Amino acid sequence: MKRQCYFATGIPGSGRRLSGNEDYSARREAREPMLTSHGDSSLVVDRLCAHGRGENTRVTCFYFDFAARKEQSATNMLGSLLKQIVSGMERIPEEILSAFQEQRKNIGGCGPQLADIVKMLQCITSSQPTVICIDALDECVGVQRVRVIESLKRILEKSPTTRIFVTGRPHIQAEMENRLAGRMISVSICPTKGDIIEYIRVKLNEDDTPDAMDARLEEEILEKIPKNISETWVGAKNHVWPDVLIDIFRFLLVFLNIEAILRESTIYRRRERLRKMTGGLGLGDAYGATIERMKAQGGDRQLGMAALMWISHAERPLSADELCHALAIELGSTNFNGDNVPSMSTLVGCCQGLITVNKEVSTVRLIHFTLQEYLSTSTEILRTPDSTMAEICLTYLNSEQVKAVPAPADEFRDTLNMPFLKYCSLYWGAHAKRELSDHARSLALQLFQDCGGHVSVRYLLHKAGPPYRGDPQFSGLHWASFFGVVEIVAALIQMGCYNVNAGDIFGHTPLVWAAQNGHEEVVKILLEGGGCQSQQARWFP
Repeated sequence: MKRQCYFATGIPGSGRRLSGNEDYSARREAREPMLTSHGDSSLVVDRLCAHGRGENTRVTCFYFDFAARKEQSATNMLGSLLKQIVSGMERIPEEILSAFQEQRKNIGGCGPQLADIVKMLQCITSSQPTVICIDALDECVGVQRVRVIESLKRILEKSPTTRIFVTGRPHIQAEMENRLAGRMISVSICPTKGDIIEYIRVKLNEDDTPDAMDARLEEEILEKIPKNISETWVGAKNHVWPDVLIDIFRFLLVFLNIEAILRESTIYRRRERLRKMTGGLGLGDAYGATIERMKAQGGDRQLGMAALMWISHAERPLSADELCHALAIELGSTNFNGDNVPSMSTLVGCCQGLITVNKEVSTVRLIHFTLQEYLSTSTEILRTPDSTMAEICLTYLNSEQVKAVPAPADEFRDTLNMPFLKYCSLYWGAHAKRELSDHARSLALQLFQDCGGHVSVRYLLHKAGPPYRGDPQFSGLHWASFFGVVEIVAALIQMGCYNVNAGDIFGHTPLVWAAQNGHEEVVKILLEGGGCQSQQARWFP
């Protein structure tokens, strides 16, 4: 299987197809960027940065994460590139300052739109050579990917010295060629057995337990793992992956195999691990075997499995601090114990190499999207994850430390030492809506007893509407209707202790929040069982 590399330039007619064996030195001198298929783009970015410093060239990058598809829109991505470039400038161009000052006049300081960001990038990149690096473009949602490519095309049209380096799997090749016709060159790359052997040698050289290795075992590893990988079926569970992904998965198998071997503490145990792993295991089997090793860790078992649960089922990518604090929460406790927060290095060790930390943005993710699919389809591995996560979020919101935070919390300065508070405030209901346990229901009703004065309401309304001051007048029924938790809404109406027609600080009733957020079943319950009146309200986008 071959992967394609593409080079996009601002000069029309410069595209050509290259063989995989061509020397890259001339292209590097010309600063021509490339699109690879899941190559190690960080090495390329490092090289571009080092090269650019000597030639007054800006380098800016963005990584698309399969777990962050909801947040990573074309606007956010190009806005991130703009922010990176502007932050490194000694003097910000007047056009950009004016544009941001205009946006500040809008309610809540609305951010610039995609077209405005593209114009600003055109302005900046036309004045100085710039390299834009985008990693894993194939992980971007289809409609957003179209906007990204079209925006890049518009930047190239106005900035002939701009170069684009993009990585992605080959299925986006036709899309790139159609939209950047005449501005691209492509390269076919095929991983070899030598690449695998070289990678294994690097890992062996990094072994931090050299006493558990000898020359004979090294020879066996270098012989058996590449041979086994070349012959292995790499399906996960009952899913057979397309040929275009086979090489990627084989490298994953190499990674999982060598990591597992080097975690053993004696030569004998390492040789036994090698023997078991060279029995034709596929990718799904390798994931399963790694998870079984996690479960055999004793006290660290629960920590590792809980980390996988949060990373694979969170509503958005979690920062390292958010994850560590989430894992410190003990169900049934009314106090949050800061001494129970694990370190990130401990979590990485507990997860046996299945998670990684993006150092640039300090978010934690799974090593590959195939692990996400494996965990999603293997329901016996993580049982009732959403109800458990809802219970943990609600336990935290009901803790004495969180309840002690004053509701106004100007600019949220009082919550700087509570990194997990924002996630709990914004997403506990999303987990409860999918899977609600009796314990989570009880915790939610407990939270509703003082929801008007709870800091999490401010987080929620700050995201949903314009800034406000004073009592939010936000009831438990507002809260449950906002998230669309059917069972809780029905229970609250049956209790008869809430006015279903009461408006909050925005004039929104529970019915308005349910309708605005698309919770049809809750709308039906409020109309039929709650006695809602006809209402008019100002709707926010």
